[in-house]
This record gives sequence, structure tokens and C-alpha cells, in this order.
Amino acid sequence: MGRRSVRVRITAAALAVVGTALIVAAVMLVLLLRRYEFSALDDEVRMRAGDVAELAQRGELPPVLANTGRDTVIQVVCDGRVTAASTAVRGSAPLWTFPPGTDDPSLRTVGDDRVAATRVVMPCGSATVYAAAPLSHVFATVDEMEIVLAVVVPALILLVGLTTWRLVGRTLEPVEAIRREVAEISANALDRRVPVPGTADEIDRLAGTMNGMLDRLEAANRRQRTFVADASHELRSPLAVIRARLEAGLARPGSVDLKALATGWLDEQARLERLVDDLLLLARADEGSAVGTHDLVDLDELVLAEARDLQARGTVTVDGAGISAGRVRGDREHLRRVVRNLLDNAEHHAAHTVSVALHQDEDLVELVVGDDGPGIPPDERQRVFERFVRLDGDRNRRGGGAGLGLSIVRDIVAAHGGTAEAADAEGRGREV
Repeated sequence: MGRRSVRVRITAAALAVVGTALIVAAVMLVLLLRRYEFSALDDEVRMRAGDVAELAQRGELPPVLANTGRDTVIQVVCDGRVTAASTAVRGSAPLWTFPPGTDDPSLRTVGDDRVAATRVVMPCGSATVYAAAPLSHVFATVDEMEIVLAVVVPALILLVGLTTWRLVGRTLEPVEAIRREVAEISANALDRRVPVPGTADEIDRLAGTMNGMLDRLEAANRRQRTFVADASHELRSPLAVIRARLEAGLARPGSVDLKALATGWLDEQARLERLVDDLLLLARADEGSAVGTHDLVDLDELVLAEARDLQARGTVTVDGAGISAGRVRGDREHLRRVVRNLLDNAEHHAAHTVSVALHQDEDLVELVVGDDGPGIPPDERQRVFERFVRLDGDRNRRGGGAGLGLSIVRDIVAAHGGTAEAADAEGRGREV
């Protein structure tokens, strides 16, 4: 059986709490009313018995007493005879014969009456004054209250239930509107947004948070589509070259230089393998797993080794005078990839010289790679770290890479808690 809706659960909880409270309050009210009525009746018969006893002691007791209070009746019994009585019981035999207790007057329930008895000395001897009132008045009052509560309590519970149902329904209307809108949003319609009620409450903040999430999903979806399109474009190039060479070889099998053909295939295969590795690394960075280990790495050793390799290629002059000791915690191979990508990028854009500097200040390590090339326009300094971005204009894939080098640098550095920035270097082309 499925869970009930929030509206039903809240209404049921409100009914349970309010219903329990009202029922407990009603029971307490009835008990207090019953106690109050009994106490009032006891006070009345005690007072009436005491008044008659005072009259008897002063010798002013008439033989017939007027009826007072709630049908209160009086009998004064002396030596087994009624010497004075209320009009209602005039001429009756003694109705009560129990002696007063230690309390004076003492109280006792006899049949349907509440009776007070007090002792008094009269000329005839020791007498007892009895004052009695029927309990029917108490029971009638309590019964009336029970009837009223039996009507009012269910009505209040019903009113609370209906009010809670309506209030919760109105409160959840924006949530239902958000749910319907989210249910209609598909991967091809991420530009839609949920309605914001503008009530400045939790639901309003929920809608704002939901729209913020949709903004991020839309941006991620857009990046993913662009990434897939660019990756497909980049992968098509080496595959097209391999296909063209195969077709040329099949068309003129006798004139094909197998060694040159195999060398070309290996070059394109290596290029394709590098591209796939780059794409895999970027995918891991998106998943937050770009850092495999967290070892202490002497970054200056990596920088010096890569700088020597670049110098050995003979394409540019490497200035490593600014390299000093620097140690970080991270993934050695990924950090090596950062240094290599920066040096390869600088080599590609340098006119003659690539400069490398490394400096550590407490826990902060700064690596700066510069070149004497044309530099980066200010409005392009952030874009160079985006994927598949090349600023060469002609997108020459033979002379340059796939436009992933600096984006890999940015993602690896970010995974290590750092940042990557591009700027123009004074007297030189640019530095990263």
C-alpha cells in the first residue's frame, strides 16, 4: 500500500493532536464540573444544617421550616421524634437516622440525596439536624454539559480537519505546480523553469533552488553536447586521414610505399590515442576523480625534467633560471601532465624562448610558464581554458593540438585545489 499524500498525513496528524486535546479537555471539564457541583451541594446542605442548629440552640426553632435552596429539606430529630421539619416533609417520620460523625456537620449520600447531619442540644435532649438536597440537580447539570460537549467537540474536530485540509492544500499548490513543471521538463527542454510563488518562504526558496539546479543542468547539457560534437569532429580527422590513405593504397597497390603508409598510420593512431586519453581524463575530471593519489611530489623535479626534454628538442630556448624548490601533495603523473601541457603550449606559440619559474610561499606553490609569442587578447584569457578552443583561427590540427591542453591543465589544477590563469607578461608574449 502506497504512502498517503503529505496533505492527508498533515491533516490526519492535526486531527489526532487536536482531537486528543479536545477529548482530554472535555473529560477534564466534565470531571471538574461534577466536582464543583458536588462541592456546591455539600456547602449548601452544610450551611442549611448549621443555620437550623443555631436557631435550635437559641430556642428560636419553629416547628415548620420554609423550603430553601435546591429543594433542600430539613428534619430535626430528637429522641427518635421529628421536632421540626421543612414544609415538604412536614408530618413525615424521620427520613434519616444515622448519627453525625466526627466532622460536624458530617456528610453522607443516602439514596439519591446528599445529607448533612449536625448535633445540637435542645430542651428535649441531644438532637440531630438533618439537611438534605437531591443529587438529581448535579447529575442534570453534568448531563447537559456532556450533551453540549458531545456536539461541540466533534464539530470543532471537523472544523479543524477541514481548515487544515484547505490550508495545507493552498500551501502545497506551489509545490504541485513545481512538480508538474518538473515532470514536463525533458532533456530537450531544459530551458523551462518552475514557477516561483514569490512568497519569500521555504517553498519560494525551493523554487529558486530548483531553477538554479535547472540552470546548472542546462549549462552542463549544453557543455556536454558541445563536448560530444567537438570530440566527434576531432576524432573524425585522424580517422579520415587513415581512410584516405587506405583508399589510396587500394586504388594503386603497386605504387604504395608500405613503410611510409605504415608510418602515417602510426602517426594518426598515436594522435587518436592521445585524443582519447585526453577525453578520458576530462571525463574523470567531470566526475571529480581527476586526482588518483595524494602523495608528496617534488614539483621542481618534474618541471626541470620536462624543461630539459623541451630544450633537447631544439625548437626553442628554455629559460629555467626562475625554478626553485616546490613541493605539493597530489598525483605525480597528473602534475607531470600539467607541466608538459604548459610547456607544449608555450613551445607552440613561442618565437624563440620559453621561460619557466617555480616559487613556493608556505603552502602555496606558483608555477609560471611564459613565451615570447604574440600573447593572448584580454577577452580571450578565460576562453583559452575551455575545451576544444584554439585561438589560431584556422584550426590547424596538424600544427596544433585538439584544443584540450589548457582545459586539462585547468581541471587537474582545480582538482588539486588550485587555479589556472593566463596573462600577458611584460616584455614577453604571455604566461600561464
